Amino acid sequence: MTSPSVVAVLVPVIAHAVAVFGDERKATHWLSTPLEILGNRTPTELLASNEGIALVERTLTRIEHNIPS
Repeated sequence: MTSPSVVAVLVPVIAHAVAVFGDERKATHWLSTPLEILGNRTPTELLASNEGIALVERTLTRIEHNIPS
């Protein structure tokens, strides 16, 4: 069972991805795709640490604002 604190941290990240990509299917695809900018790890893999969450959020913000990587 997932603890409420984990859910409280992950839900905003997932919601941000859905907002950036426009739908849940595209967001899920992005979250599960290894990315060079993330050291060929998936965004989902990084959600296990606060540093990883921050990196995923920064990456989503860069995508959202069309800032090149």
